[in-house]
Amino acid sequence: MFFKSRDVHISNPFKLYWKKNWTFQIVHMEGGIHIEAKGLGVSIRAPFEPNDNPMIAADSLILREEKNRQSLYNSWKLKRSNQKINM
Repeated sequence: MFFKSRDVHISNPFKLYWKKNWTFQIVHMEGGIHIEAKGLGVSIRAPFEPNDNPMIAADSLILREEKNRQSLYNSWKLKRSNQKINM
């Protein structure tokens, strides 16, 4: 399947060159259209609006996931350092 985004033909699934570990695809499921990302052992998805740019939607999906992972890591690191102090 191919779709056109601003005079560029993108295959489905597609990759972003700055996110080499991830594969993206536009899927129709649960009564709507979603963008789905698979990589690093996880699969995440978000709603995709018809007027969205697939590249920007894919990038923002991964950005949200990276911020979430960083937040969880910082929380774990803080908890770990507090346990060492209390010992």
